[in-house]
Amino acid sequence: MGAHVRWGTLALVYVAVVVYGTLYPFSGWISAERGLLGFLTPSAGRQFNAGDVLTNVLAYMPLGFLLVRLQARRMSPFASVALAALCGATLSFSVEFVQQFLPARVSSVVDLLMNSTGTLVGAVLGAAWHVDSGPMAVLLRWRRHWFRSGRLADVGLLAIGFWMLSQLSPLVPSLDVGELRHGLAPLWNTLLHPATFDVAQCSVYVLNVAGLGLLASTLAIPGRPITRVFAAFVVAVLLYKIPVVSRQLSLEALAGASVGLLLASAVRLIRGQFIAWIAVLVILAGFAVDQMRADPGGLFYRFTWIPFSAHLEHPLVGMASILESLWPATALAYLVRRASDERHRALLATGGGLFVALTAFAFEWHQQQVQGRVGDVTTVLLMLGAWAAVWRVPAGHVDANADAGPGVGSRSRAKTDRRHRVWSIAIVLVAIAVVAIGGVMVSRYPKEVRVDESRLHELPLPEQLPAAPLANFRYAHPRLPYPTEADLHTLRNANPRYLQELRRQANGGSGNFDAVMRQAALEPGSVDLDLLLQRLLALQPSWRGHEQGKPLALAYDWLYGQWSEAQRLQLREKTIEACDYLIDRIRKERLSPYNVYLYNSPLQALMACSIALYGDDPHAAPIMNFTYDLWKNRVLPVWRQIMGKSGGWHEGGEYVGIGIGQAIYQLPAMWRSATGEDLIASEPGIRGFLDFLVYRTRPDGTHMRWGDGAFFDRIVPDAAPFALELSHAAAYTLNPPPGAVPTGWPWGPLGNPRLVDPAARSRLPLTKFFDGIGLLVARSDWGPDASYVTFRAGDNFWSHQHLDAGAFTIYKGGPLAIDSGLYGPQYGSDHHMNYAYQAIAHNVVTVTDPEDKVPAPGRQEPRPIANDGGQRRIGSGWGVEPAPLDLAEWNAKRDIYHTGRIEQVLDEDGLAVAQADVTPAYTNELSGRGMFSHRTRRVERLWRTFGYDRVDDVVVVFDQVRATKASFRKRWLLHTLDQPTVSGRDFRVRVAPQQRTGRAGGSLAASVLLPKDANVNAIGGRGLDFFVDGVNYDEHGTLLKNNRRTGPNNGEPGAWRIEVSPARENADDQFLVVLLPTLGNAAPSHRVRLLESGNRVGCEVVGSKRTTRWWFEPGSKSVEIELVDRDGATRKHRLMDSSALSPVAPSWIERLRAWGGAWR
Repeated sequence: MGAHVRWGTLALVYVAVVVYGTLYPFSGWISAERGLLGFLTPSAGRQFNAGDVLTNVLAYMPLGFLLVRLQARRMSPFASVALAALCGATLSFSVEFVQQFLPARVSSVVDLLMNSTGTLVGAVLGAAWHVDSGPMAVLLRWRRHWFRSGRLADVGLLAIGFWMLSQLSPLVPSLDVGELRHGLAPLWNTLLHPATFDVAQCSVYVLNVAGLGLLASTLAIPGRPITRVFAAFVVAVLLYKIPVVSRQLSLEALAGASVGLLLASAVRLIRGQFIAWIAVLVILAGFAVDQMRADPGGLFYRFTWIPFSAHLEHPLVGMASILESLWPATALAYLVRRASDERHRALLATGGGLFVALTAFAFEWHQQQVQGRVGDVTTVLLMLGAWAAVWRVPAGHVDANADAGPGVGSRSRAKTDRRHRVWSIAIVLVAIAVVAIGGVMVSRYPKEVRVDESRLHELPLPEQLPAAPLANFRYAHPRLPYPTEADLHTLRNANPRYLQELRRQANGGSGNFDAVMRQAALEPGSVDLDLLLQRLLALQPSWRGHEQGKPLALAYDWLYGQWSEAQRLQLREKTIEACDYLIDRIRKERLSPYNVYLYNSPLQALMACSIALYGDDPHAAPIMNFTYDLWKNRVLPVWRQIMGKSGGWHEGGEYVGIGIGQAIYQLPAMWRSATGEDLIASEPGIRGFLDFLVYRTRPDGTHMRWGDGAFFDRIVPDAAPFALELSHAAAYTLNPPPGAVPTGWPWGPLGNPRLVDPAARSRLPLTKFFDGIGLLVARSDWGPDASYVTFRAGDNFWSHQHLDAGAFTIYKGGPLAIDSGLYGPQYGSDHHMNYAYQAIAHNVVTVTDPEDKVPAPGRQEPRPIANDGGQRRIGSGWGVEPAPLDLAEWNAKRDIYHTGRIEQVLDEDGLAVAQADVTPAYTNELSGRGMFSHRTRRVERLWRTFGYDRVDDVVVVFDQVRATKASFRKRWLLHTLDQPTVSGRDFRVRVAPQQRTGRAGGSLAASVLLPKDANVNAIGGRGLDFFVDGVNYDEHGTLLKNNRRTGPNNGEPGAWRIEVSPARENADDQFLVVLLPTLGNAAPSHRVRLLESGNRVGCEVVGSKRTTRWWFEPGSKSVEIELVDRDGATRKHRLMDSSALSPVAPSWIERLRAWGGAWR
């Protein structure tokens, strides 16, 4: 094949790649919105950043180079450059023209200019390639001085060049001080915190640099000191990473490169073709270790079958990824050709290509089970293509300076040389094996480090998103919820004082922004709009931007008709500025729909601004595209996941009020007002949120204690407008507004005193199961002296939850079985992280492995955390996992966040029974791998059945626990406010009365039926109230003093706990405890006894109204409850075991066997 044909083939292939990458995904064709040549106007298209510009230039540079080389012998350099530039510009114009008809792509004249510039730069470089003067001549003389001649040697140098580019892409340096600090950040951080050193990454550098060093030695002319030259080259590459944008120098790279250079120098003592074959092994080992490296904070991804689709999402990162695939394949192909006989060329080319393709595919496929890695067919295609291309290169002239053999000498000298060579090869191979196997093992079980969210991927940029499908958008202003004439009439007649106070607060335009907007809307002309405009234009976005975005949105939308066109233009530009800031904060801070920060309240501000602007300015379209994607594709799926069909939210305490509680109505109401889509009507989980507010309220009027929270009586802002819309009297009565006032932001239904109905809640069921969060709430009645129980067994949703899967609480006349500990004195305090957050502070079972002592990855140094024997440490505060950006990220880490579920619920005949498997809260496939968060492997099974009989006020708790080792100590926990009394295997808890509703005082009598030989101990009191793992975490005695300052409705830290433990060591144990709450100091009249029949165990509770017999079958989650009324009538209820024991994830060998069996 001639050179012209080769260059032409490469050019055509590259053109095809450019067209594919530019027009993918080739779907959803539409008509051009701005005319066929509208994209050529400077204002059209998207806003650009430096990354976009650089990507477009770099993408077209290879095309310019290839086009010039294609015409090298037919045209003058100037003519070939001009023709190449014209061809590149024509191609760019063509694809930009076609992009107008694809909604996922954005055409722009800036793209056209940058692509044309890239082609021109590449063409100039191509023309200079064979110029025998200037810098190119110096480079060619240097190449001829050091390296062998011939095309094959050029291929070897190309492989080294690909590696260099993979390290330095995108090549652009910056001398900004901040960028230089960023470039040195990992090096400095590892020097300060040696525990964060990544051995697997270091191993990759060792093997890659050693392999490339050996490759360089095969290229060098004998006698040239290539080792020193290559070492200087590697050092220069690593140092240049410091100023290159988005690149960083690490201690792992420096250490690995140093060891790799030493290893290459040692191997060079071996002469002949062995060097090339050893280099092949070293590079293959480096490739294997790199492919197996996991990111403990990364996600699990499915295999990507569409070539380059992942690379197109982040083009600069994609370019580096392409180079990382090209250089090892190019190096391997060169080395095999260099070491082999040309007579076997066809066999080696075909067989080697098959080996490379299969090896690459196997590793890429396996990456579906490797955290933070994306298996991609693109890698396979690139490596196979690079391998094939090298074998198409003609060998050309072979340098006469062959590798020196052993020379002529005595037989004994030759024999000695052979012996030394064998030993040298053996030692080298052992060293390579040690580094490779060590690297693979470390990469399989990576050390946890504190997550650095600055390195994690962010939400897409607005210009990267498809157009929002808003066919029914309301373009007329006002678009946001707005006071109607009927509202104004009601206010004038029912609450004129509100209008007077509003006028006072607005103060003619100088007052509170919300008051000013409402006043201007209700009474046009009553506000100085010039003053208001001046104030609005003076706003500077700060913090998360919502305090500036909200008033700007209202001013532009509500008062649209009161502004002049010039004023509207000023407001639009200012509101766009606020939108850009909000989007930047949401992206950069990775605000998550699972976390309070997004709803407090940048998302509300962004939606308001997006709705107000959409259709009024070209720049508003990408803003709405981002808002639509965030709202419909990320937030709503998370709401459906958490709220399920019944409502609910995973964060506790005040976080409900300051987070989701001011978004649950505001966001759907704004969206409905602008688009006509009524999500309140269509989403049962959203509607069920009001039920959640009612059921989380205890008989004393405060909220159930659950998760992080310091205040349990805070108002939920959206409760009133939401309850008014749905006529939910029970929720409205919790905290009704004072008369006819607007209840929501930006405007909600006016308050209606007629909806206040204290008896409304009595018409609700006494049991409620919130399926999304796995919460069962039951009570004996709706009075202040009712028994109130909760049981939770669900997944972890990252934000402000505790490690309490399977926990229960009991309330009667006061808190009896409590959720102990305090949220404080500040977030992340020793008490918070060692006690209150962990399972030890909750009514669960713990299983303690004395060796479970891996410290938490800290900001400065590892932080020891108490070994409480509890659940895996996941979620906010631990610094291991970032908040999931959406449901897809959560699902990608489901094995981490899945902590159990309530499999079945019985709500019938006065019974509320939940059957739960909380094994995943203690154990997953990562447990036992030396990781802090997933802990040692201690629990193989933990099933809990929680039952409540409201007819006779009986709670039954049955646990089945299988420990990994019989020696691991099991503890069944129940926490109390005051000291319990213990008598044998029974204990009793009391809570003193208080002079307020729901606090008449109460007691809880408990009978421990299993284990039969149980040890029952009460632990607590001064010095032991928060005791765990040998330390009392009471913040040096200040914790309770600080709690008293927060008031009576808040913290209930407790001071005592009951621990029930088996007397003997067993792998399997069952706990069966019957709990009898009563009001005041009254002793329960129930009779309780243990039941045993065959392989079944259970209990009989004879109450004043009926007898219940609870039967359980160890090894199964089935439960049968037999009811006997006072008249002797009997009936039974059963919950069957809905699933077998969850299977252990199959190993790769088992997967391979299953795959092979399927083929057979």
